[in-house]
Amino acid sequence: MPCSIKVALLSLGIAMCTAPMAQAWGPEGHAIIADIAESHLSPVAATEVKRLLATEGHSKLDEVSSWADDYRGTHLETGPWHFVDIPLRTPSYSEARDCHYDQNDNMVPEQTCIVAKLPEYVATLADKTKSDDDRLVALKFVVHFAGDSHQPLHAENNSDRGGNNIHLTYFKHTTNLHAVWDGGVIEHHYGWKLGPNYSFDHTAVAGAAADLDSSISSADRLSWAPTRLLISINDRAVDWANEAHTLAPAAYDNLPDKRTGQWATAYQAYAWPVIENRLQRAGVRLSGILNEALN
Repeated sequence: MPCSIKVALLSLGIAMCTAPMAQAWGPEGHAIIADIAESHLSPVAATEVKRLLATEGHSKLDEVSSWADDYRGTHLETGPWHFVDIPLRTPSYSEARDCHYDQNDNMVPEQTCIVAKLPEYVATLADKTKSDDDRLVALKFVVHFAGDSHQPLHAENNSDRGGNNIHLTYFKHTTNLHAVWDGGVIEHHYGWKLGPNYSFDHTAVAGAAADLDSSISSADRLSWAPTRLLISINDRAVDWANEAHTLAPAAYDNLPDKRTGQWATAYQAYAWPVIENRLQRAGVRLSGILNEALN
């Protein structure tokens, strides 16, 4: 199961690794997804998003898109919510097999994976009888989990902690396979580098999101996020997990055993189009969820 949370304990200025894994997509990827979604919110949904965000002094979704990763640093039980443990070479998701792990990788009765948690928080966000505090937390989880559910290495189990145990050097950076998919490919494509405490250039990321958004066809938007998403969100969460899962084996199969020469260049050429499409789909689907939940 993906299993190495990279916890930033800002007050102590240290980082530690513990049970489930680090940031999916990394801050830039999550912000791209949030920016794509926000640009397609209906006036009603946009107003409600801004109202909820303002209760914590925020104004844009990209400002809270990685909140769930920070939150699990002190709430380790939420770690398994970010992914689903579908065996790498198994065709598709099984709730009984893949969605019942706690933060210590033990089987538990409750459903704990992203396939269960995304719909749960969508329902809370859409429920206007809930408090603003509860709905804001739900909004932050929905924004984040919509992204996580599209990361291929968040939908597989290869007994290597989601690729965290596959150590490598990617364009001179010592890293691992999971981190390459979280942010390495994105950062190399755009020439970005994270700042202190995972900070990033919001303007540059928003520009990249706008470029990705502009290349999405109307037909793709309708295909990726048909209407009436909300009433079928449980099924869609399964579909999206399976969709991401089908892409996971290639992340391993395209990795050469002997990583010498220009292997990273070839891997980047394979991985970036996959990741680009994943970010686009996640952004479109997130906007569909928010428009229906908040209208």
